[in-house]
Amino acid sequence: MSNLVTQLTELAKITGAPEADLTIVAEGNIAVLEPGTNRFLVKASGVVMGNATEDDWVYLDLDKCAQILVDADKKGVTDKLDKAFDVILKESVTPDGKVRKASIETMVHVVAFHLMGATWSLHTHPTPVVALAASKDAAKHYSGTVFPDEAVVCGPVPLFLPYESPGLSLGLGVYQGVIKYQDKHGRSPGQIILGNHGLCTFGSVSSEALSTTQIAVKAAKVRVGALSSGGINFIPKKAAEAIAFRPDEILRRKMLSEQKKS
Repeated sequence: MSNLVTQLTELAKITGAPEADLTIVAEGNIAVLEPGTNRFLVKASGVVMGNATEDDWVYLDLDKCAQILVDADKKGVTDKLDKAFDVILKESVTPDGKVRKASIETMVHVVAFHLMGATWSLHTHPTPVVALAASKDAAKHYSGTVFPDEAVVCGPVPLFLPYESPGLSLGLGVYQGVIKYQDKHGRSPGQIILGNHGLCTFGSVSSEALSTTQIAVKAAKVRVGALSSGGINFIPKKAAEAIAFRPDEILRRKMLSEQKKS
């Protein structure tokens, strides 16, 4: 098995550990873009993250998946596109050639690779994040950042998206949401909050996606605590932008990324 498969399995066990409270049962999934190719590995459907083995990952073609999203963006989610997406998922294969269906949430990762330049994509369902994402004022709760390292690690402006059904509809919602975010802010979001659903984070290495998730979960707990203490007091937007893109913070992120790769 490849080193990527080993890294995927290790990350799945970390995110599936009960004490992490990031996923339970068959929740969540991970994907990685294979260097120098146009394919990526993603968790097979129904696999419990904490129980994942090196046989539980399947390859998909990035261009084929991205084209489905491009077509859906033009035409909407049609029965024809939905069936084409299902065929792609069902025809995915493990590194040793076994056919296994890929996760229905695969398109979330396709957006990360196709639009955002990420090579690792992690989708989890942390309890405090889902609690906020399921609240009636969810968008308001994620209209800013709550402490400096959230701005630095996850970006100064979270992307909150309303609920969409898992599958192609969810993928299209993320696709359109990221394009609008990029048009508005000139960069990609560091964390995506899916209404009534969960969290998406990204990175150039597996540990970067995980550490972003961990900061995002802490930030969710801070929001819950602030709401129970009278309300959320966000960092001023200009201050959040300033801290996120300060030269010393950019250097710190670069050094941490290099340490993780070594």
